Amino acid sequence: MEDQLISPNRSVGVLGASAWAAVVTIVVTVVAARSIEASAYTHFLVYWSVLFGCFQILTGLQNEAVRAVSVATSTADGQSERPLARVLAMTLILAGGVAVVVMALAPWWGHRLGVGVVVVLVSAVAVVAYGCHLTLGGILAGRRQWGTMAALSAAEPTVRIVLIIAVAFLAPSLTSLQLAAALPALTWLLFVLVVPRGRSAALARADIHLKPLLANGAWAMLAAAASAVLVNGFPAIVQAALGGNTPDMASLLLGVQLTRAPLMMPLAAFQGVAIAGFVASRGGRLQALVKPFAAVVGLSALLAVAAALLGPWIMRLLYGAQYVLSRPVLGGLTFAAASIALLTLAGSATIAIGEHKAFLAGWLVGAAATVGLLFALPLAGAGRVIAAVLVGPLVGVVVHLLAIRRHDHQSDPTHEQITQR
Repeated sequence: MEDQLISPNRSVGVLGASAWAAVVTIVVTVVAARSIEASAYTHFLVYWSVLFGCFQILTGLQNEAVRAVSVATSTADGQSERPLARVLAMTLILAGGVAVVVMALAPWWGHRLGVGVVVVLVSAVAVVAYGCHLTLGGILAGRRQWGTMAALSAAEPTVRIVLIIAVAFLAPSLTSLQLAAALPALTWLLFVLVVPRGRSAALARADIHLKPLLANGAWAMLAAAASAVLVNGFPAIVQAALGGNTPDMASLLLGVQLTRAPLMMPLAAFQGVAIAGFVASRGGRLQALVKPFAAVVGLSALLAVAAALLGPWIMRLLYGAQYVLSRPVLGGLTFAAASIALLTLAGSATIAIGEHKAFLAGWLVGAAATVGLLFALPLAGAGRVIAAVLVGPLVGVVVHLLAIRRHDHQSDPTHEQITQR
Protein backbone atom coordinates (compact mmCIF):
# COMPACT_ATOMS: atom_id res chain seq x y z
CA MET A 1 0.00 0.00 0.00
CA GLU A 2 1.15 3.49 -0.78
CA ASP A 3 1.97 5.58 2.28
CA GLN A 4 1.11 9.00 0.93
CA LEU A 5 -2.47 10.06 0.44
CA ILE A 6 -2.08 10.63 -3.31
CA SER A 7 0.93 11.62 -5.39
CA PRO A 8 0.77 14.15 -8.25
CA ASN A 9 1.24 11.40 -10.83
CA ARG A 10 -1.59 9.31 -9.44
CA SER A 11 -3.72 12.42 -9.09
CA VAL A 12 -3.32 12.95 -12.82
CA GLY A 13 -4.33 9.33 -13.37
CA VAL A 14 -7.55 9.68 -11.37
CA LEU A 15 -8.38 12.97 -13.09
CA GLY A 16 -7.59 11.47 -16.49
CA ALA A 17 -9.94 8.54 -15.87
CA SER A 18 -12.72 10.96 -14.93
CA ALA A 19 -12.09 13.13 -17.99
CA TRP A 20 -12.19 10.04 -20.17
CA ALA A 21 -15.56 9.05 -18.68
CA ALA A 22 -16.90 12.53 -19.49
CA VAL A 23 -15.63 12.28 -23.08
CA VAL A 24 -17.24 8.86 -23.47
CA THR A 25 -20.59 10.23 -22.30
CA ILE A 26 -20.54 12.99 -24.93
CA VAL A 27 -19.37 10.63 -27.69
CA VAL A 28 -22.11 8.14 -26.83
CA THR A 29 -24.84 10.80 -27.17
CA VAL A 30 -23.41 11.95 -30.51
CA VAL A 31 -22.93 8.42 -31.94
CA ALA A 32 -26.41 7.34 -30.85
CA ALA A 33 -27.95 10.45 -32.39
CA ARG A 34 -26.40 9.60 -35.75
CA SER A 35 -27.30 5.91 -35.59
CA ILE A 36 -31.06 5.80 -34.94
CA GLU A 37 -34.06 7.91 -35.82
CA ALA A 38 -35.15 10.85 -33.68
CA SER A 39 -38.03 9.11 -31.86
CA ALA A 40 -35.83 6.17 -30.89
CA TYR A 41 -33.05 8.54 -29.87
CA THR A 42 -35.40 10.24 -27.42
CA HIS A 43 -36.11 6.85 -25.82
CA PHE A 44 -32.37 6.15 -25.67
CA LEU A 45 -31.59 9.43 -23.89
CA VAL A 46 -34.33 8.87 -21.32
CA TYR A 47 -33.16 5.26 -20.77
CA TRP A 48 -29.61 6.56 -20.32
CA SER A 49 -30.87 9.06 -17.75
CA VAL A 50 -32.81 6.40 -15.81
CA LEU A 51 -29.91 3.91 -15.89
CA PHE A 52 -27.32 6.40 -14.74
CA GLY A 53 -29.75 7.81 -12.20
CA CYS A 54 -29.76 4.35 -10.59
CA PHE A 55 -25.98 4.24 -10.91
CA GLN A 56 -25.72 7.60 -9.14
CA ILE A 57 -27.78 6.31 -6.21
CA LEU A 58 -25.21 3.52 -5.86
CA THR A 59 -22.35 6.00 -5.43
CA GLY A 60 -23.35 6.04 -1.77
CA LEU A 61 -21.91 2.52 -1.56
CA GLN A 62 -18.58 3.77 -2.87
CA ASN A 63 -18.48 6.51 -0.23
CA GLU A 64 -19.15 4.06 2.58
CA ALA A 65 -16.58 1.63 1.17
CA VAL A 66 -13.92 4.37 1.23
CA ARG A 67 -14.77 5.26 4.82
CA ALA A 68 -14.99 1.68 6.06
CA VAL A 69 -11.72 0.55 4.47
CA SER A 70 -9.87 3.75 5.38
CA VAL A 71 -10.79 3.39 9.04
CA ALA A 72 -10.09 -0.34 9.05
CA THR A 73 -6.70 0.28 7.48
CA SER A 74 -5.75 3.10 9.86
CA THR A 75 -6.74 1.19 13.01
CA ALA A 76 -5.76 -2.33 11.90
CA ASP A 77 -6.46 -3.75 15.33
CA GLY A 78 -7.75 -7.06 14.10
CA GLN A 79 -9.45 -7.52 17.49
CA SER A 80 -12.96 -8.86 17.07
CA GLU A 81 -14.99 -11.73 18.45
CA ARG A 82 -16.10 -12.58 14.92
CA PRO A 83 -14.85 -11.58 11.47
CA LEU A 84 -15.81 -8.11 10.33
CA ALA A 85 -18.05 -7.74 7.29
CA ARG A 86 -16.88 -8.11 3.72
CA VAL A 87 -17.48 -4.77 2.05
CA LEU A 88 -18.87 -6.36 -1.10
CA ALA A 89 -21.52 -8.13 0.99
CA MET A 90 -23.04 -4.72 1.71
CA THR A 91 -23.20 -3.96 -2.00
CA LEU A 92 -24.70 -7.27 -3.07
CA ILE A 93 -27.52 -6.82 -0.56
CA LEU A 94 -28.28 -3.11 -1.07
CA ALA A 95 -27.67 -2.96 -4.82
CA GLY A 96 -29.70 -6.16 -5.13
CA GLY A 97 -32.56 -4.33 -3.46
CA VAL A 98 -32.33 -1.52 -6.02
CA ALA A 99 -32.32 -4.10 -8.82
CA VAL A 100 -35.50 -5.66 -7.43
CA VAL A 101 -37.16 -2.23 -7.48
CA VAL A 102 -36.00 -1.70 -11.07
CA MET A 103 -37.62 -4.98 -12.15
CA ALA A 104 -40.78 -4.38 -10.09
CA LEU A 105 -41.31 -0.99 -11.77
CA ALA A 106 -40.41 -2.31 -15.24
CA PRO A 107 -44.04 -2.52 -16.43
CA TRP A 108 -44.27 1.25 -15.86
CA TRP A 109 -40.90 2.56 -17.11
CA GLY A 110 -40.13 -0.15 -19.65
CA HIS A 111 -43.23 0.53 -21.71
CA ARG A 112 -42.61 4.27 -21.80
CA LEU A 113 -38.99 3.88 -22.90
CA GLY A 114 -39.53 1.17 -25.46
CA VAL A 115 -37.61 -1.35 -23.33
CA GLY A 116 -38.12 -5.08 -23.79
CA VAL A 117 -37.82 -7.90 -21.26
CA VAL A 118 -34.18 -8.61 -22.15
CA VAL A 119 -33.15 -5.00 -21.57
CA VAL A 120 -35.03 -4.92 -18.26
CA LEU A 121 -33.20 -8.02 -17.01
CA VAL A 122 -29.82 -6.77 -18.24
CA SER A 123 -30.49 -3.39 -16.60
CA ALA A 124 -31.21 -5.06 -13.25
CA VAL A 125 -28.00 -7.09 -13.49
CA ALA A 126 -26.12 -3.93 -14.51
CA VAL A 127 -27.35 -2.13 -11.39
CA VAL A 128 -25.86 -4.79 -9.12
CA ALA A 129 -22.68 -5.00 -11.23
CA TYR A 130 -22.15 -1.24 -11.22
CA GLY A 131 -22.64 -1.16 -7.47
CA CYS A 132 -19.80 -3.71 -7.20
CA HIS A 133 -17.72 -1.60 -9.61
CA LEU A 134 -18.16 1.49 -7.44
CA THR A 135 -17.51 -0.42 -4.23
CA LEU A 136 -14.32 -1.91 -5.62
CA GLY A 137 -13.18 1.59 -6.56
CA GLY A 138 -14.03 2.77 -3.04
CA ILE A 139 -12.01 -0.05 -1.49
CA LEU A 140 -9.00 0.80 -3.66
CA ALA A 141 -9.35 4.46 -2.64
CA GLY A 142 -9.58 3.47 1.01
CA ARG A 143 -6.34 1.53 0.57
CA ARG A 144 -4.81 4.49 -1.30
CA GLN A 145 -4.13 2.35 -4.35
CA TRP A 146 -4.84 5.23 -6.68
CA GLY A 147 -3.25 3.85 -9.84
CA THR A 148 -5.37 0.70 -9.70
CA MET A 149 -8.45 2.77 -8.90
CA ALA A 150 -7.83 4.99 -11.93
CA ALA A 151 -7.38 1.95 -14.16
CA LEU A 152 -10.70 0.51 -12.96
CA SER A 153 -12.45 3.85 -13.46
CA ALA A 154 -11.15 4.13 -17.02
CA ALA A 155 -11.80 0.52 -18.00
CA GLU A 156 -15.60 0.64 -17.67
CA PRO A 157 -16.26 3.63 -19.98
CA THR A 158 -13.68 2.25 -22.43
CA VAL A 159 -15.67 -0.95 -22.79
CA ARG A 160 -18.84 1.13 -23.18
CA ILE A 161 -17.56 3.31 -26.01
CA VAL A 162 -16.16 0.26 -27.85
CA LEU A 163 -19.52 -1.52 -27.61
CA ILE A 164 -21.52 1.58 -28.58
CA ILE A 165 -19.40 2.26 -31.67
CA ALA A 166 -19.45 -1.41 -32.68
CA VAL A 167 -23.23 -1.55 -32.34
CA ALA A 168 -23.66 1.73 -34.21
CA PHE A 169 -21.75 0.36 -37.21
CA LEU A 170 -22.85 -3.30 -37.17
CA ALA A 171 -26.41 -3.41 -35.79
CA PRO A 172 -27.82 0.01 -34.95
CA SER A 173 -31.12 -0.18 -33.08
CA LEU A 174 -32.63 1.16 -29.88
CA THR A 175 -32.36 -2.20 -28.10
CA SER A 176 -28.75 -2.86 -29.10
CA LEU A 177 -27.68 0.61 -27.97
CA GLN A 178 -29.48 0.16 -24.65
CA LEU A 179 -27.70 -3.15 -24.08
CA ALA A 180 -24.36 -1.62 -25.08
CA ALA A 181 -24.92 1.13 -22.50
CA ALA A 182 -25.72 -1.30 -19.65
CA LEU A 183 -23.43 -4.31 -20.19
CA PRO A 184 -20.09 -2.52 -19.48
CA ALA A 185 -21.09 -2.42 -15.81
CA LEU A 186 -19.83 -6.03 -15.71
CA THR A 187 -16.26 -4.87 -16.44
CA TRP A 188 -15.35 -5.07 -12.75
CA LEU A 189 -15.58 -8.89 -12.91
CA LEU A 190 -12.88 -9.04 -15.57
CA PHE A 191 -10.82 -6.60 -13.54
CA VAL A 192 -11.02 -8.85 -10.46
CA LEU A 193 -9.98 -11.88 -12.51
CA VAL A 194 -7.00 -10.18 -14.18
CA VAL A 195 -5.63 -7.67 -11.64
CA PRO A 196 -4.15 -9.02 -8.35
CA ARG A 197 -5.05 -5.86 -6.41
CA GLY A 198 -8.57 -6.18 -7.76
CA ARG A 199 -8.89 -9.70 -6.35
CA SER A 200 -7.53 -8.55 -3.00
CA ALA A 201 -9.93 -5.60 -2.90
CA ALA A 202 -12.90 -7.84 -3.62
CA LEU A 203 -12.17 -9.66 -0.34
CA ALA A 204 -11.65 -6.53 1.76
CA ARG A 205 -13.28 -6.22 5.16
CA ALA A 206 -14.84 -3.15 6.75
CA ASP A 207 -14.18 -1.65 10.17
CA ILE A 208 -17.57 -2.82 11.44
CA HIS A 209 -19.92 -5.81 11.23
CA LEU A 210 -22.51 -6.34 8.53
CA LYS A 211 -25.59 -4.87 10.23
CA PRO A 212 -24.13 -1.41 10.96
CA LEU A 213 -22.34 -1.50 7.60
CA LEU A 214 -25.67 -2.03 5.84
CA ALA A 215 -27.20 0.81 7.84
CA ASN A 216 -24.35 3.15 6.89
CA GLY A 217 -24.59 2.10 3.25
CA ALA A 218 -28.35 2.69 3.24
CA TRP A 219 -27.92 6.20 4.69
CA ALA A 220 -25.27 6.96 2.07
CA MET A 221 -27.49 5.65 -0.74
CA LEU A 222 -30.40 7.80 0.39
CA ALA A 223 -28.13 10.83 0.29
CA ALA A 224 -26.94 9.78 -3.18
CA ALA A 225 -30.58 9.56 -4.24
CA ALA A 226 -30.98 13.19 -3.19
CA SER A 227 -27.89 14.06 -5.21
CA ALA A 228 -29.45 12.25 -8.18
CA VAL A 229 -32.31 14.76 -7.96
CA LEU A 230 -29.81 17.61 -8.25
CA VAL A 231 -27.78 16.03 -11.06
CA ASN A 232 -29.27 13.33 -13.29
CA GLY A 233 -32.91 13.97 -12.50
CA PHE A 234 -32.73 17.76 -12.47
CA PRO A 235 -33.51 18.37 -16.18
CA ALA A 236 -36.90 16.69 -15.79
CA ILE A 237 -37.64 18.87 -12.74
CA VAL A 238 -36.65 21.98 -14.69
CA GLN A 239 -39.10 21.07 -17.43
CA ALA A 240 -41.88 20.54 -14.87
CA ALA A 241 -41.13 23.86 -13.14
CA LEU A 242 -40.85 26.02 -16.24
CA GLY A 243 -43.50 24.27 -18.31
CA GLY A 244 -43.09 22.14 -21.40
CA ASN A 245 -43.94 25.02 -23.74
CA THR A 246 -41.11 27.27 -22.59
CA PRO A 247 -39.10 28.53 -25.60
CA ASP A 248 -35.75 26.82 -26.13
CA MET A 249 -36.51 24.26 -23.40
CA ALA A 250 -34.52 21.53 -25.15
CA SER A 251 -31.40 23.66 -25.40
CA LEU A 252 -31.76 24.76 -21.76
CA LEU A 253 -32.00 21.16 -20.56
CA LEU A 254 -28.98 20.21 -22.65
CA GLY A 255 -27.11 23.21 -21.26
CA VAL A 256 -27.89 22.17 -17.67
CA GLN A 257 -26.36 18.75 -18.35
CA LEU A 258 -23.30 19.94 -20.24
CA THR A 259 -22.27 22.76 -17.88
CA ARG A 260 -22.03 20.45 -14.85
CA ALA A 261 -19.71 17.89 -16.40
CA PRO A 262 -16.43 19.90 -16.34
CA LEU A 263 -16.60 20.31 -12.55
CA MET A 264 -18.69 17.39 -11.30
CA MET A 265 -17.04 14.57 -13.25
CA PRO A 266 -13.53 15.17 -11.83
CA LEU A 267 -14.99 15.79 -8.36
CA ALA A 268 -16.91 12.51 -8.52
CA ALA A 269 -13.66 10.73 -9.35
CA PHE A 270 -11.83 12.46 -6.50
CA GLN A 271 -14.59 11.93 -3.94
CA GLY A 272 -12.93 8.75 -2.73
CA VAL A 273 -9.65 10.66 -2.44
CA ALA A 274 -11.43 13.39 -0.46
CA ILE A 275 -13.06 10.97 1.98
CA ALA A 276 -9.79 9.11 2.54
CA GLY A 277 -8.05 12.46 3.10
CA PHE A 278 -10.64 13.62 5.62
CA VAL A 279 -10.42 10.30 7.48
CA ALA A 280 -6.63 10.72 7.69
CA SER A 281 -6.82 14.39 8.67
CA ARG A 282 -5.45 14.98 12.15
CA GLY A 283 -6.71 18.54 12.49
CA GLY A 284 -10.23 19.91 12.34
CA ARG A 285 -12.26 18.96 9.29
CA LEU A 286 -13.59 22.49 8.93
CA GLN A 287 -10.05 23.77 8.52
CA ALA A 288 -9.31 20.96 6.05
CA LEU A 289 -12.22 22.14 3.88
CA VAL A 290 -10.96 25.70 3.39
CA LYS A 291 -8.51 25.00 0.56
CA PRO A 292 -10.78 22.59 -1.38
CA PHE A 293 -13.65 25.08 -1.13
CA ALA A 294 -11.46 27.91 -2.43
CA ALA A 295 -10.20 25.69 -5.26
CA VAL A 296 -13.76 24.79 -6.32
CA VAL A 297 -14.91 28.40 -6.37
CA GLY A 298 -11.82 29.54 -8.28
CA LEU A 299 -12.04 26.72 -10.81
CA SER A 300 -15.76 27.35 -11.27
CA ALA A 301 -15.09 30.98 -12.11
CA LEU A 302 -12.51 29.98 -14.73
CA LEU A 303 -14.82 27.35 -16.21
CA ALA A 304 -17.67 29.87 -16.31
CA VAL A 305 -15.56 32.25 -18.38
CA ALA A 306 -14.52 29.41 -20.70
CA ALA A 307 -18.15 28.28 -21.08
CA ALA A 308 -19.27 31.79 -21.92
CA LEU A 309 -16.56 32.18 -24.55
CA LEU A 310 -16.56 28.70 -26.14
CA GLY A 311 -19.87 27.13 -25.09
CA PRO A 312 -22.08 28.39 -27.94
CA TRP A 313 -19.56 27.27 -30.55
CA ILE A 314 -19.19 23.81 -28.95
CA MET A 315 -22.95 23.28 -28.73
CA ARG A 316 -23.42 24.32 -32.34
CA LEU A 317 -20.62 22.00 -33.49
CA LEU A 318 -21.83 18.91 -31.62
CA TYR A 319 -25.60 19.24 -31.56
CA GLY A 320 -26.55 21.77 -34.21
CA ALA A 321 -27.63 25.38 -34.33
CA GLN A 322 -31.00 24.61 -32.71
CA TYR A 323 -29.26 23.77 -29.41
CA VAL A 324 -27.35 26.97 -28.66
CA LEU A 325 -27.63 29.04 -25.47
CA SER A 326 -26.43 32.60 -24.89
CA ARG A 327 -23.03 33.28 -23.36
CA PRO A 328 -24.41 34.69 -20.05
CA VAL A 329 -26.66 31.65 -19.56
CA LEU A 330 -23.85 29.16 -20.21
CA GLY A 331 -21.50 31.06 -17.90
CA GLY A 332 -24.14 31.35 -15.18
CA LEU A 333 -25.08 27.66 -15.32
CA THR A 334 -21.42 26.66 -15.14
CA PHE A 335 -20.64 28.83 -12.12
CA ALA A 336 -23.86 27.75 -10.37
CA ALA A 337 -22.61 24.15 -10.49
CA ALA A 338 -20.02 25.18 -7.89
CA SER A 339 -22.70 24.98 -5.19
CA ILE A 340 -23.34 21.29 -5.94
CA ALA A 341 -19.58 20.71 -5.89
CA LEU A 342 -19.31 22.39 -2.47
CA LEU A 343 -22.16 20.24 -1.17
CA THR A 344 -20.34 17.15 -2.46
CA LEU A 345 -17.11 18.14 -0.72
CA ALA A 346 -18.81 19.02 2.57
CA GLY A 347 -20.67 15.72 2.36
CA SER A 348 -17.38 13.85 1.89
CA ALA A 349 -16.03 15.38 5.10
CA THR A 350 -19.28 14.60 6.92
CA ILE A 351 -19.32 10.93 5.95
CA ALA A 352 -15.61 10.63 6.76
CA ILE A 353 -16.36 11.39 10.42
CA GLY A 354 -19.21 8.86 10.48
CA GLU A 355 -22.04 11.44 10.59
CA HIS A 356 -24.25 9.51 8.16
CA LYS A 357 -27.53 11.05 9.30
CA ALA A 358 -26.14 14.57 8.95
CA PHE A 359 -24.74 13.57 5.54
CA LEU A 360 -28.21 12.51 4.43
CA ALA A 361 -29.86 15.57 6.00
CA GLY A 362 -27.56 17.95 4.13
CA TRP A 363 -28.32 16.38 0.77
CA LEU A 364 -32.06 16.20 1.42
CA VAL A 365 -32.22 19.83 2.56
CA GLY A 366 -30.06 20.96 -0.37
CA ALA A 367 -32.21 19.10 -2.89
CA ALA A 368 -35.47 20.34 -1.32
CA ALA A 369 -34.24 23.95 -1.23
CA THR A 370 -33.13 23.80 -4.87
CA VAL A 371 -36.41 22.32 -6.11
CA GLY A 372 -38.42 24.72 -3.95
CA LEU A 373 -36.58 27.75 -5.30
CA LEU A 374 -36.97 26.44 -8.84
CA PHE A 375 -40.74 26.48 -8.45
CA ALA A 376 -41.05 29.58 -6.24
CA LEU A 377 -38.60 32.20 -7.49
CA PRO A 378 -40.24 35.08 -9.41
CA LEU A 379 -37.74 34.83 -12.27
CA ALA A 380 -38.12 33.69 -15.83
CA GLY A 381 -36.52 30.79 -17.68
CA ALA A 382 -32.78 30.30 -17.34
CA GLY A 383 -32.46 32.99 -14.64
CA ARG A 384 -34.64 30.97 -12.29
CA VAL A 385 -32.63 27.79 -12.97
CA ILE A 386 -29.30 29.54 -12.33
CA ALA A 387 -30.51 31.14 -9.09
CA ALA A 388 -31.99 27.88 -7.76
CA VAL A 389 -28.88 25.83 -8.53
CA LEU A 390 -26.59 28.48 -7.09
CA VAL A 391 -28.43 29.05 -3.79
CA GLY A 392 -30.29 25.80 -3.01
CA PRO A 393 -27.33 23.44 -2.46
CA LEU A 394 -25.66 25.98 -0.16
CA VAL A 395 -28.42 25.35 2.41
CA GLY A 396 -27.30 21.72 2.50
CA VAL A 397 -23.67 22.84 2.82
CA VAL A 398 -24.61 24.74 6.00
CA VAL A 399 -26.17 21.57 7.46
CA HIS A 400 -22.98 19.60 6.77
CA LEU A 401 -20.70 22.32 8.15
CA LEU A 402 -22.70 22.53 11.39
CA ALA A 403 -22.37 18.76 11.86
CA ILE A 404 -18.61 18.92 11.18
CA ARG A 405 -18.21 21.86 13.57
CA ARG A 406 -20.02 19.93 16.31
CA HIS A 407 -17.81 16.88 15.72
CA ASP A 408 -14.62 18.96 15.72
CA HIS A 409 -15.69 20.60 18.98
CA GLN A 410 -16.43 17.27 20.64
CA SER A 411 -13.13 15.79 19.42
CA ASP A 412 -11.04 18.72 20.62
CA PRO A 413 -8.75 17.64 23.52
CA THR A 414 -9.43 20.89 25.37
CA HIS A 415 -13.14 20.25 25.13
CA GLU A 416 -12.67 16.69 26.43
CA GLN A 417 -10.66 17.94 29.43
CA ILE A 418 -13.29 20.53 30.30
CA THR A 419 -16.05 17.93 29.97
CA GLN A 420 -14.21 15.51 32.27
CA ARG A 421 -13.84 18.22 34.93
